Amino acid sequence: MADAKKPTKALETNGIVKKGHFKLGMWGAKRGSPAQVVHDGDTVGLNTALDFSSRFLGIDAPEISFTIRTKDIFVGIGNAKWVTFWTSGEWKNLPIDPALLQHLEGRIGDGKQVAVNHEKLAKQAEATLTGLIEADIQASGKSKDEFELFLSFGYEFLDQYGRMLCYLNADRAQFTPPAAANALSYNERLLATGAVVPYFIFPNLQPFLAGQPFDAASIAPAGFWKSVHAAGKLTAARQAVAAARHDHKGVFALHDDGLILLPYELRFIARLGSKGPDRYAIDLGKPGGHKILKPQKYFTIANLEDRLFVAKEFVPLFTLNGWQVQ
Repeated sequence: MADAKKPTKALETNGIVKKGHFKLGMWGAKRGSPAQVVHDGDTVGLNTALDFSSRFLGIDAPEISFTIRTKDIFVGIGNAKWVTFWTSGEWKNLPIDPALLQHLEGRIGDGKQVAVNHEKLAKQAEATLTGLIEADIQASGKSKDEFELFLSFGYEFLDQYGRMLCYLNADRAQFTPPAAANALSYNERLLATGAVVPYFIFPNLQPFLAGQPFDAASIAPAGFWKSVHAAGKLTAARQAVAAARHDHKGVFALHDDGLILLPYELRFIARLGSKGPDRYAIDLGKPGGHKILKPQKYFTIANLEDRLFVAKEFVPLFTLNGWQVQ
C-alpha cells in the first residue's frame, strides 16, 4: 500500500471543511509532552513546521494564474490558452445581464490584449510586494531567517483555499527604533503604488473599519455611515487609490498600459460553472444612502475605491436594518 501523501500546508480546505496539520507544541527548545502542552481539558498548545499561506484583505492583485472553466487546473495567465479563451468569445456565454455584458465587451474588445496585459501587471504587483518586503528586511537589520511578520485579521480567518485572511506588515519591534518601521501594512502600501486594486469586502474590513460588524446599530444606514466617516484607515486607503489613479500609476496607467480586466472580473468570467458576480455592492461614494446594488450592477460604481462588496449571505441582515436592494 502506498504511503499517504504528507501535507505541505498547515491549513487547507476541502469544500466548506477546513483542516489543520499540527504537532504538539514546543516546551522550551524541545517538543512538549502531552502533560506539558495541555493547559486544561479543552486547550492544547500546538506547533507546526508546515507552511501557511496568506491572502491580503482590502486589495486584489492581477492574477498570475487561474483556472479556465476547470475545477483545479491553474493556467499561467501568459499561456496561449488564455488568448484563445478571450479571442474566441466563449466567455460571452455567461448568464449575465446585457448591461454588464456590454460593459465587459467594452473593456475586453477583441480579447487579443487581455492576457498579455494581465500578465504584465501581475508580474509588476508581484515584484512590488517582493521589493517592499526585501526593503523592510534590509531596514530591520535582520536576516531573512530572523525577520518576523505581523498579521492582523478581519472577521473571517480563512478563505476557501485555506489561506489566512489578513493585513500583513513587518513586526515593528524588530526595528531600531520601532518607530523606524513603516506603520502601514503591505496591503495599504500596495494600494498607494497602484500595483493592485482595492477590494473592500464586508465583514472583513477591520482594521480599515473598526467595530462589531453585525451589531444592528452598525448595520443600520445611520450607524453604518457614521462608522465609515470615522474610519481613518479606510478613508486614507481610498484616498491613496484616488491619488494613484490621478497619477496614472500601475493598474491606472493610461490606455492599454493600465489594467484591462479587474482580477475579480477575470475570476468570475473564467471560473467553472460561473453565473457571474455574486457579491452585492454599496457605493461608498454616496454617503448617507441606503441602497445595496445587485451583484451584476457593481460596475455602475465608477471609482474602484467606492465599491464595498457584501456577500449574499449577509444581505438579509442589511435589509432587516433599513437597506434596500436595487
